[in-house]
Amino acid sequence: AALSGSLGAALNSMVSNLTANRRGSENIDEILNNAAVQCQEIKQQLVRAIDDDTNAFNSYMDARRLPNKTDEEKKLRNEAMQNGLKEAVMVPLNTAKLSLKAIEISDTVAQYGNPNSITDVGVGAQCAYTGVLGGIYNVLINLKEITDENFVNEMRGTCTTLKPEAQGKLNKVLDFVESKL
Repeated sequence: AALSGSLGAALNSMVSNLTANRRGSENIDEILNNAAVQCQEIKQQLVRAIDDDTNAFNSYMDARRLPNKTDEEKKLRNEAMQNGLKEAVMVPLNTAKLSLKAIEISDTVAQYGNPNSITDVGVGAQCAYTGVLGGIYNVLINLKEITDENFVNEMRGTCTTLKPEAQGKLNKVLDFVESKL
């Protein structure tokens, strides 16, 4: 998920950089330079999230290996497992949110970027959507074993909102891209 989102952000940055700071682009340079910088920041965060996701799941797996013979050990093990699972939810949730931001920037880049590179914007938006969807899927799969009902309900609600929002923004970008082909 994080890798897909980072690819989407990278493609937006590439198109922004291919367009900005060229002869005749003075009136859009600030917009595209800002988009490029934002996308590079998102890309870097998502690249780090690849390892963060692995590390978060490893925390859960480490907790599963804790001793569980006494009542106290069982309690500590369960708390550690629940904390590990919550961490394993928050990382992909952040991936989904960052990937959504990359889709939002795609709309700007599609509007102002070089028309000859508009297909890269469409591919980037699609990659970023995969980051959103993958992040949501990873959140939902990790919620199954979490016993904190309030946390589970909050995360499900967030995912329920994120998915259609991302789909709507993706469709807007793709419609624009396809209108230029």
